[in-house]
Amino acid sequence: MARRVAPAFPRALLILDAQPLSLLADQDRRTTLMLKVAEAEGYAAAISTVSIAEVRRTGQAAHHLRWLRSRLTVIPATETIADRAAKLLEDAGLDGHENVVDALVVATAACSDGPMKVASTDASHIPKLCHAASVGRSSPVEWVRV
Repeated sequence: MARRVAPAFPRALLILDAQPLSLLADQDRRTTLMLKVAEAEGYAAAISTVSIAEVRRTGQAAHHLRWLRSRLTVIPATETIADRAAKLLEDAGLDGHENVVDALVVATAACSDGPMKVASTDASHIPKLCHAASVGRSSPVEWVRV
C-alpha cells in the first residue's frame, strides 16, 4: 500500500511529476539512477495524487506502475495545496487552465518546511512555478530536469 503523508512534510522530498513517474513505470535507467542519487542525498521520492491520474499503463507496465506507487510517498491534493497552486499560477503569470496540473505538483512541494525538489521534463512552466514557490521559504523548491 502507498504511504500517505500530511501536507507538512518532516523530510526532504523529490516530487515526481507525471513524466518521471511514466519513465519509471517504463523502467527507464536514467530516471531510476536520478532517483537513487536523490535518495543518497537524503530525498525521499513522492508523487501527488494528480500525477496518478495522469499516468496510466496496461499489461506488465501497469503492474510495475502499481508496484512503484506502493513504494512512493503519495501526497493527496488538498484544499491547501489547491489554494497554493492558484497563488503560484498568479505569481508566475501563468494561465490556470493550461498549467493547473504543473501548479498542483509544485504546490505539493511548496506546502512543506523542508528541502524540496520537483523532477520534471517541463522546462517552460515548472522552473517559473518553482521560483514562485521559493519566495519566502527558508529553502528553495528546486527544479530537477529529467
